[in-house]
Amino acid sequence: MHGEVPGVVGVYQTILKTVNGVADWTVQKTWGRHTVPHINGVRVLIARKEEKSMLVRNRILCYLVLVLIMILWFSGCSSDSSRADALFVQAWLEQEAGNFTVAKELYEQAEEAFLAEDRQDRARDCRTARQDMAVIELTYSLGEADLRGMLADAFPGVPEAEREAWIAGGGLEYAVIDGESRYFADVVPNIKFRNVDLFRQDAAMLDRYEQGYLVLKAIIDAGPGPDPWQPFINPVTYRGNGTLQIPRERLPKTGMLQLWFPIPIITGAQPAVMVTSITPERYVKVPPSIDEDIGLIYIEVDLDELREDLDIALEFLFDHYEQRFVVNPENIGDYDREGALYREYTASRGNIAVTPEIAEKAKDVVGNERNPWRAAKKLYDYVIENVQYSVMPHLALWPRGLPESVYVHENRHGDCGAQSMYFSALCRSVGIPARTTGGWQLFSGNFSSHFWAEFFAPNYGWIPVDPTAAEIVDYLTDVSDEDKRIFHDFFFGSQDHFRCNVQKDVDLPLVPPAKGRVLLPMVIQFPAALCDTMEEIPGIVIQEYWKLDATVM
Repeated sequence: MHGEVPGVVGVYQTILKTVNGVADWTVQKTWGRHTVPHINGVRVLIARKEEKSMLVRNRILCYLVLVLIMILWFSGCSSDSSRADALFVQAWLEQEAGNFTVAKELYEQAEEAFLAEDRQDRARDCRTARQDMAVIELTYSLGEADLRGMLADAFPGVPEAEREAWIAGGGLEYAVIDGESRYFADVVPNIKFRNVDLFRQDAAMLDRYEQGYLVLKAIIDAGPGPDPWQPFINPVTYRGNGTLQIPRERLPKTGMLQLWFPIPIITGAQPAVMVTSITPERYVKVPPSIDEDIGLIYIEVDLDELREDLDIALEFLFDHYEQRFVVNPENIGDYDREGALYREYTASRGNIAVTPEIAEKAKDVVGNERNPWRAAKKLYDYVIENVQYSVMPHLALWPRGLPESVYVHENRHGDCGAQSMYFSALCRSVGIPARTTGGWQLFSGNFSSHFWAEFFAPNYGWIPVDPTAAEIVDYLTDVSDEDKRIFHDFFFGSQDHFRCNVQKDVDLPLVPPAKGRVLLPMVIQFPAALCDTMEEIPGIVIQEYWKLDATVM
């Protein structure tokens, strides 16, 4: 059936089927229930009837317009479009409808047809689309039976009726794939993060938060340095050792494996960075980009010549300073609204999307406040008070789905990077330059993924803001309200030294640019990878064998 060449009439019939199915794609906006279909990174979300809004209607209109554009683009407004183009359009429409099995088959046929026409880029698009669906399926990997079993094991003290209410109430993220509800793999920790009592019953999680709080509180209690004009104090030198050791049989026999290894970059708080070794050197094609917006080492491995296990090692050193900005809001200067910095960091882009709804919320929070410092503090307080920490389905979001800032705005939860991107979007919407920066944190003594935000204040520079570091105190017992306030306030304008900056903002192009889509384009916290001859998702294979250790010098 799907081997037939879909003509223009057939494609339009598929469109009608897809559009007719739009009314069945529902989302409850409380805890992030959403469907797989998306258009150019914007998911089609339709709330329950009483929640429908102009935003939803605009998304449907956007979907229909994009469908028409795709048809016109591929057909060239004529009937002689290639078999490959027609297959691609039909596959795309099936993907948008959440029919992944059919879509994968059609993309595979389209890829073969594009290769027969020697259209390598379009064939790569087909592989990317198939891998995107595979990534989303991994993100939402739990069927309802699996989910119920997992909830029963994790929460034996919670009555079954209450666990069933979690499912029926739309409080658990899920996607509809091939007509079946598939639930987010990290559902258990998210239930704990959103229910403080359940979180506190997990002794291991509570202990980690208590230990982290004590370490950070000691830094806060030590106070700023002797010179209030010096925001960078108490540097710590770290050494990082990264290894990638992949058995030869896990890699294709032929083709080119492209790798982008993350490394520290030079920033105000991280002024000294040195890559001390890379082995084997013959794989390195582009020098380390420690003085760019994103720190990477680009490596190519010719798999035709690889006869044994792949073994790559790198070592780097960096200094990271504690930050203590002592700011007089009245001394903040005026923005150069025509300058490159202002234009770049107030723009709506990628995962820091500024929608009318986000702009309206920021305006409500800021009110008549025009001072950047005071306005940013209001937005920071709003995020802390209204957004709960949660593990995010990052791999299923932009460019495969909703932008992170929109996801957080609609669902009121997110992890470190997501909350920081939301804060950045709120700031940008009211004319305050902001970005989401980071790479790793070292609270435990070793590298662990972490991102935070910064906003720009003239006469002071980039000011650090870390909502989720501040929020750890809210899960603890025996901490006074005053100590919680002090802890919250510290992470607006100050920061510990347990950090490593890899990139200055999210969604930055790789160096050199990638021709395909890597596993997590938003941030590079483990080596990004591409390989056209690999059937498995390259980034997942690489992550399995990547190891990064830290040593305090």
